[in-house]
Amino acid sequence: MKEPKTASFEDTWGKREFIEGWDTRMDWQRPLREMQLKMVDLMIPAPQDAPIKILDVCGGYGALALFLLDRRPHATALCIDASEAMLSMGRERSAHLGTRVEFAYGSLESAEWLKSVVGVFDAVVSSRALHHFTPHQRRRGIYAEIYTLLRPGGCFINSDNMKGVTDSLHQRYRHAGDRLLAEFVHEQTGGKKTLAQVKKENQLPPHGPHDNGRLDQELAWLRELGYEDVDCFWKFGNYAVYGGFRPS
Repeated sequence: MKEPKTASFEDTWGKREFIEGWDTRMDWQRPLREMQLKMVDLMIPAPQDAPIKILDVCGGYGALALFLLDRRPHATALCIDASEAMLSMGRERSAHLGTRVEFAYGSLESAEWLKSVVGVFDAVVSSRALHHFTPHQRRRGIYAEIYTLLRPGGCFINSDNMKGVTDSLHQRYRHAGDRLLAEFVHEQTGGKKTLAQVKKENQLPPHGPHDNGRLDQELAWLRELGYEDVDCFWKFGNYAVYGGFRPS
């Protein structure tokens, strides 16, 4: 069977209609997303009331950044993304925060994105985005670039989808995730829908590339680049929160 053609960036993340549809359609994954977001916040070492600077790379419309700013009332954030549609949505959704959050264009396909960033940060974060940057170990390059933007003692925390060590383990993880999400769907719909029905109703066109990393390789790269206390901070099946810290 011929595989479906992958939609272009312009027809997916570059188009507001697709983004809004994706945002709504992915609500059935809320339990996992919320756990990941909370863990990112918990691993930032600064106190909740500290006036820290946060950089959200591939931040889209700022879902992670806005979550962190809501929990950290004196923090500020800069969101970098390659989609003007995402950036526009982010500015609209964050209008109530005034100057506490900014949105700037930058494509992580090359190191040119660094030109959109000024200064250093206490925390650089990302959520379910860096798995797109796979050719020629580009994600390793991004990790190196992020390191230069961290102040001593600063952290890089990434929330993303991962590969299982083996194909069979990957499927076991997927099964476990489906069991968790099936319970959520059952509760949300009063038992009127199954997870399979919700997945089918909210199916998105193929958009990629999607080549999730293996956790052991990602952690090894971070250690090689000089990050310390590198680890996976939270994990459930194929979903992980991991990162490291720039030495003080």
